[in-house]
Amino acid sequence: MAATLCSAHRSTFVQPRLWTLCFALHCAGLVAILGGAEPSLATTLAARTPWTQSQLRGAPDAPPPYRVRPAFPALRFNRPVVLTNAPGLTELFVAEQDGGIYVFQPQRDTKQRELVLQMKDKYPNLEAVYGLTFHPHFQQNREVFVCYVLQGAGPDGSRVSRFRTRTDSLQIDPDSEQILITWLGSGHNGGCIKFGPDGYLYITTGDGASPSPPDPLDAGQDVSNLLSAILRIDVDQVDSGRPYRIPSDNPFVHLPEARGEIYAFGFRNPWKMSFDRQTGDLWVGDVGWEMWEMIDRVQKGGNYGWSIVEGDQPVRPNDTPGPAPILPPTIKHSHAEAASITGGFVYRGQRLPDLAGVYVYGDYQSGVMWGARMEDERVAWHQELAHTPLQLVGFCEDNAGELYLLDYRDQIYELVVNEEPDTSQAFPHRLSETGLFTSTTDLTPAPGVMPYRINARSWADNSQSQRWIALPGDDPLQHNRNGRWRYPDSTVLVKQISIEMKAGDPSSLRHLETQVLVLEGERWRPYTYVWNESQADAELVGAAGTELALEIEDANAPGGRRQQSWRVHGRKECIICHNPWVEKATANFGIQSASPLAMSIEQLDTNAFVNGARQLQQWRELGWLQSSTADAENPLVDPYDERADLNLRARSYLAVNCAHCHQFNAGGTATILLSYEMSNDRMNLIDVSPTQGAFGIADAKLVASGDPMRSVLFYRVSKTGGGRMPRIGSREVDRRGAKLLRDWITSLGDGPQPPAATFAWAQAAEPANSVTLHDSIASVTANTRGALELLAVLEDDRTTATARAAIIEQCGRHETPEVRDLFESFLPADQRAKRLGAVVDMEAILKLPADAPRGQQLFASNRVNCKNCHRIGDLGIAVGPPLDQIGKKYDARQLLQHILEPSRFIEPQYVPYVLETHDGQILTGILSQQNDTSVTLQDATSRLHQIERDNIASLNRQTVSLMPELLLSELTAEQVADLVEYLRTRN
Repeated sequence: MAATLCSAHRSTFVQPRLWTLCFALHCAGLVAILGGAEPSLATTLAARTPWTQSQLRGAPDAPPPYRVRPAFPALRFNRPVVLTNAPGLTELFVAEQDGGIYVFQPQRDTKQRELVLQMKDKYPNLEAVYGLTFHPHFQQNREVFVCYVLQGAGPDGSRVSRFRTRTDSLQIDPDSEQILITWLGSGHNGGCIKFGPDGYLYITTGDGASPSPPDPLDAGQDVSNLLSAILRIDVDQVDSGRPYRIPSDNPFVHLPEARGEIYAFGFRNPWKMSFDRQTGDLWVGDVGWEMWEMIDRVQKGGNYGWSIVEGDQPVRPNDTPGPAPILPPTIKHSHAEAASITGGFVYRGQRLPDLAGVYVYGDYQSGVMWGARMEDERVAWHQELAHTPLQLVGFCEDNAGELYLLDYRDQIYELVVNEEPDTSQAFPHRLSETGLFTSTTDLTPAPGVMPYRINARSWADNSQSQRWIALPGDDPLQHNRNGRWRYPDSTVLVKQISIEMKAGDPSSLRHLETQVLVLEGERWRPYTYVWNESQADAELVGAAGTELALEIEDANAPGGRRQQSWRVHGRKECIICHNPWVEKATANFGIQSASPLAMSIEQLDTNAFVNGARQLQQWRELGWLQSSTADAENPLVDPYDERADLNLRARSYLAVNCAHCHQFNAGGTATILLSYEMSNDRMNLIDVSPTQGAFGIADAKLVASGDPMRSVLFYRVSKTGGGRMPRIGSREVDRRGAKLLRDWITSLGDGPQPPAATFAWAQAAEPANSVTLHDSIASVTANTRGALELLAVLEDDRTTATARAAIIEQCGRHETPEVRDLFESFLPADQRAKRLGAVVDMEAILKLPADAPRGQQLFASNRVNCKNCHRIGDLGIAVGPPLDQIGKKYDARQLLQHILEPSRFIEPQYVPYVLETHDGQILTGILSQQNDTSVTLQDATSRLHQIERDNIASLNRQTVSLMPELLLSELTAEQVADLVEYLRTRN
C-alpha cells in the first residue's frame, strides 16, 4: 500500500432505450428547438439568475432497511484502519494507519482511549499499520500480532510481528517484537491478519504493485512467492529455522518450488477477511482493478484468478494459470456500484435479528453496505442494507458477535434499523414536475436554467441532443487552474435526446428521453425521463431502465424503413460512464473529473458566439462562471468537420466516445489512455499488442500505424455483437466515425494496400454469375483482414448494386462470427441474429415449470449443438467439459448463465488458443498437448491439428469461448428451462 490508503485500497471505475413509436407529428415548434442545428444562445442566455423552482429532492426509491450512527460519539481517531477485539476482554482495539494502537471500553458514552503502542516511535520510516489481532490464548500468553509496512519497496518491507503486552496492563512492549514473516513492501500489501478456528494465523497479501499496469510483477498466479495470497501459518511452533511452522495440510506443501505457507492464491489486494464464528467459513473482500469488486468465500487451495481474470473479466488471458482451477467470486460488484470493496463479517449477534447469518460488507468509495445469505453453497439472498457517507475501511465484531463499522476519516459506527419514512412518491415522476422547464411542450427552460453547447458530441445512434445546466442559489460555477470544477449543491445537468423519425427530415424530430444528473453533496445522481406518445411530457423510468423499439423511415434502408432498438439505461448503467472515481493523469484521486462528461473547458470553449463573445467568455461576463483559467489551449473539435485537422478530429472522437472508460481508474480493462490531453505516444495505443483478443487478425495491434486492417480498434468500432466498442451508449455502427478512424490510422504510417485486382469482381460492369460471386466473397472473407478490406470497399461505395447485395447477404450470415459481425448491421433488423443478452429474461426462465426428460431429448436432438462438444454418458463428443455431473458443480441459475454467456468464465483447461503458422495458416482450438517440438490443438469439430514448433509464428490464449453465444437463439423459453433442468439433475 502507498502512503495514503486510497492510492492502493481501491481499484477503478467507469450511461443511456418495447414500445413502437409511430405517430403524426403535431409540434412544429420542435424544429425551432432541436432541428438540425442547436438553438441560438443569443436569445436565451441572460444574466445569472438563481434557479428557485427545483423539485428534484430526495430519491424515487424507498429508503434502505438500515442506517448507521456513531457507536461511540465522543471517540475520534486519525485515519483508523483496524478495529478488533481480544479473547476474554470487553475492550476493543483500534490501529491507526500512522502507527498508533489504542484500547477503549465499548460503552456508548465513552470518551477515553489509551495508547498502548506507537509503531512510529519504533520505526520512524513506518509507512502504515494494516493488521492487528490477538492470540486465541491471549489471556495466558499475552501475544499480540501486528502487520505493518515500512517505506520504500524493500523485499522485506511488509511484515507480521509478534509482540507481548506487559503483565500488569494492556500496554504492548515494543521491545518484545519478534518478526515472523515478511514480503515485498510496495503497493497492494493486503495486511489483514486473523486467527482461524483451527488456531492458525491467516495473513492476506496483495500483488505488491501499483494499480496499473495490472500485476506488473506477475505475482497473481505465481505460488513461488508470498504475493497475491492468503497465507496460513502455525505461530505456536517453529520449523526449519523459521519462527513459525507450516501446517502439513496446507495445499501446496508438497508442490515443488511453491511456498508452503500459501492457503489460497490469485488475489489482487485482499482487503479484510473474517471467519464465520458459527461455520468457520473464511470470507475475504478482494479489491478489483478496472471493472469488478469481488467477495470470495475462500476454499483451501483455491485460485481466485488474478491477473488472468478480474472476477470473470479477462485481463491477461495469455498468462499461465497457477496450480489450481480458477474459481469465480462468490459475489461481485461492477464499478457502476462499487470501487473499493471492504470485507466484513457474518453477523451472529442479537441486536439485529433479521441479519442473523448474513455476511455484511461494504464499499470504501461509495459507502454502500450489502448483505448476503448462503444456502446450499450458493448466494440465496443479496441486497443493499444501507447507504452511508462513510469511507468503510473495516468491520469488527465484538465477543458477543455484535457488528461495528470503521470510518477511515475518524469514527466507529454501528448499524441500526432505518425508521426514515418512505418519501419516494414525492420525487417528481414527470419531467414537468421537476421545475426545470416552465413548459415541457416546447422545452422552455425555467429561470436559472441555462442552455449550453459543446464542441464534440458522442455518437448516439443517429440521435440529436440539447443541453442545459440549472444552478440554484447565488454561487456561480467555479473552475480553477488544476482543472477542478465546483458546482453549487443541487446543481442539475440536463440532456435532451431526440431522433428524426424520417431520416433527413428535421420536422419529424421526436423526443425520446431526458437525462438529468442531480448533485447531492458529493455525488451525482442519474435519472431518466421517457417521453410519452403525445410528446407533451416525459415520465420517470425505473432504476433498471427500459427498451424502446423505433421504426424510422429511411430511404437507404431495405424497404424504406429501419427498425432500431433504443436502450434507456438504468441508473447503475449511467454510472459506468458518469464515473465519480475516475482519475485524470494530471489530477488527484477523488475529484469529480468525469461525472459530468461534457463539463470541461475543452468542450465548453466553443466557437458558438453569443452577442459577439465565445461561450465561456459570455458565462464569465453574465456571472455564470468564476474561473481562474483562460480559455482552452486545445479545445476539442467536431469529429465530423472535415475542415478540421485529421488528428484532432480522431482524438476528439476517441475522447468523447471512449475516454470515459479508457483512462486511469475508469473501468476499461485495456490499459489505454484516450483522454484528449494525452499525446499520441502516451496513449499506450499505437503499435501496442492487444490483451483482450485479436479477433483472428494476424499480427494484430490496437492501432497498427498505417494499417487499419490490422488494428483491433478499427475492427471493434466497425462490428456488432460481442466485443463491439463502445460497449454501452450505442448499438448502431457509426460509419462516419469508423471511416474517420480508418483515415487517421492510415495517416500514422505507410501500410499495405490490397492489390487492385483483389476486388475487381465487386466493381465489374458485367455482374458475375452467382456461383463466381459467392466464391469471390468467400475467398476474400477467409480471414478477418480480408473481411475488413471488403467492408471498406462496401462503405466507400466501390461496388456494383449486384455485388453489394451479394456481399451483405453472404457476409451478414457468415459462419465465422468475426466476419459476420462486420456486416450484420447492413441486414434488416428482423434478419439479424438474436442477441440473447437483450432478449432473454433469466428470472422468467428460471420460474418456468421444467421437465428434465424433455430437456434430455433436446440435448440429444439437432435443435441445439450441445452434444457436438460435450459428452453425457455415451452421448456426445468430449471437446468441452463433460457434463455427467455438472449439476453437482452449478445450480440452475449458474448453468443458465454459463449457457447464455459462455465466455464469462472459461475453465483453464478449456480456454481456446489461436495458433498462427509462419505460412499464414490460422487455427483455433483447445490446447490438447504440447511439448518441446510440437503443439496439438483440438478444434470445435474435435479434429486434432499437430503443428511443429518451428512452424509456429504465434500461439495466444483467447477470451472468447468456443461455445457460441447464440446457441439458444432459436429455442423457446420453455425449451431452455427444460434443458437447464436436465443439466441440473446430472449429479
